[in-house]
Amino acid sequence: MTKEKILQNHDANNSGKKSRRDFLASGIASLAGSSLLAEQIANGATVAGGPTIGIPKQNPKSAEVSPQGYPGSSKKGTGVLRGLMADAGRVPENPSYYRRAIDFCREWGMNTYLISLADDQGCAFRFKSHPELITHRNALTHEQALELAEYARQRGVELIPEIESFGHTRFITGVPQYAHLQDAMQGGRGNFSAVSPAAPETLKLFSDLYREVAEIFPSRYFHGGCDEVNWGGSEVSREALKKKTRDEIWAEYVNSLDEITRKLGKELIVWGDFVLHKQPGVLPRLNKDIIVMDWQYYVTDPSPLEQAARKVIDTGLRAIGAPSIISCRWGLRAGANALRNIDAFADAYSRIESPSALGVIVTNWVPSRYIQGSMWDSFAYTGVALNEGSVAARASAFRRFVEKHYQTEWNENWSDIFSTLYEITPNRESCSPRWMRPVLPIPWKSDDELKAAATSGMLNAPPFRRLLSQLVFSEAQVRDNFDDFLTFRLSVEYMEHVFWRVSVLVEEAARANRTPESSAALTRTIAERDQRLLAKLDASWNKGRASDAEAKTQTVFDLQPGDQLLYTFHQAASFSQQLASDPERFAQLLNA
Repeated sequence: MTKEKILQNHDANNSGKKSRRDFLASGIASLAGSSLLAEQIANGATVAGGPTIGIPKQNPKSAEVSPQGYPGSSKKGTGVLRGLMADAGRVPENPSYYRRAIDFCREWGMNTYLISLADDQGCAFRFKSHPELITHRNALTHEQALELAEYARQRGVELIPEIESFGHTRFITGVPQYAHLQDAMQGGRGNFSAVSPAAPETLKLFSDLYREVAEIFPSRYFHGGCDEVNWGGSEVSREALKKKTRDEIWAEYVNSLDEITRKLGKELIVWGDFVLHKQPGVLPRLNKDIIVMDWQYYVTDPSPLEQAARKVIDTGLRAIGAPSIISCRWGLRAGANALRNIDAFADAYSRIESPSALGVIVTNWVPSRYIQGSMWDSFAYTGVALNEGSVAARASAFRRFVEKHYQTEWNENWSDIFSTLYEITPNRESCSPRWMRPVLPIPWKSDDELKAAATSGMLNAPPFRRLLSQLVFSEAQVRDNFDDFLTFRLSVEYMEHVFWRVSVLVEEAARANRTPESSAALTRTIAERDQRLLAKLDASWNKGRASDAEAKTQTVFDLQPGDQLLYTFHQAASFSQQLASDPERFAQLLNA
């Protein structure tokens, strides 16, 4: 099938849209199924107020829209590359989502879309040269990848492929015939183990993979990964380390990947966590045509980010900044610190006049952490920040999003929704799977988790309930992208529900006059609300992702409960159903 024929078969412009009449009908129907919202509507909901600690309320004033359709004028920006990243290697999305994200990039002044095609969990691309590699059920075929690459090219968006080539390579070492290439160092984290850089077979394998991907994706850039590496444990690597230092072996390996890339007419990008920060002796040994992509997800000050970029440039290489919207510390939604991380990178790279500062690409990890289509507002904020800087983004990004994406008037209600939502969204203090508290947006789903939640003392949950009410009252104003609005609202509904599940446990456990009847009624209420929300989450997943995707149906390697929102909530809903059929057990758990 030709590229032109493939594109003719795709209707890209109607994705995510619904008629206003259908939208209002579905909105009213969904409200009828929610006893909580029905009660709020009956009693009247508060639609004003809320904290604005770090997200200033944005002026209810119309945004100026450029002739190109981008809201606001783009000045210097952050460099040549401005864009987003998709983590297909962990959880592939349907191709239609990637096309829509490419359209969104173009609409919001971004010209780059980085797509990770392989990670520990598997390949999101079906390699013909090595079909034996661990591959996702719904991985892109050659035809689908060709279509996506051509779609991006026609829209002026640089679609950059990434293949993890050092760490995060269980898609290779998890295959029995390549198990001997695993290079984990004793005591290191196994999922970050590497393929052995000293084994000749490793480079031959990546030469095949690089060539196959390069033939499909026309981008001048090729991302080779190489972050979070735990290596040096295999016999071949131990022997190599007797003759050379870790810095030398590392640099020689990455330079060899670069040589493969250059022969294909591409320029290699590698992550900077080791070569720039943890093992800086590698940096001066790298070939000067290599690009270092510096990810630092918890930094909100532009100064150290600018210093890191200048260090790369002063060494003779080029730099790309990489903040994150969703990383391991964030769950369903990003909070204020994620926006501040984007701001810091945007401001840092806009200060650097050198053409070796290529720009900023905002990463977005593990799609099963969030509801597809619920974060267009964060992506819009990214577009404004990368083009115009943090001051413009803080002042007007969400206003522009509401006016452009929803085609409705910005007002104090919308301002309060966005300023409050980003401030109250919780994050993990650590990415360690051992760090768990009931206040996380992860539902309790076992006896131990229920007891921990009941004794957490959390009576006053963040005001997600108020925000949900405000969104209900705002929906009649939305004139475009109605499905996106519903999905955005669903993400807030999920947060409200998970915190509600904890607060009602705390309240019930503390009741002096608690009776078996009251406990039984509560278990039924929790189970009923769980089932209603589960149905919505399941329908949302099936609309934009494969219904049999691994991350939906089973525990996935190295993904924690907070990384698999739907799968985890399915477990929680099943658990609450069990308790509803055995209220005596529920009472015993509360007493414990």
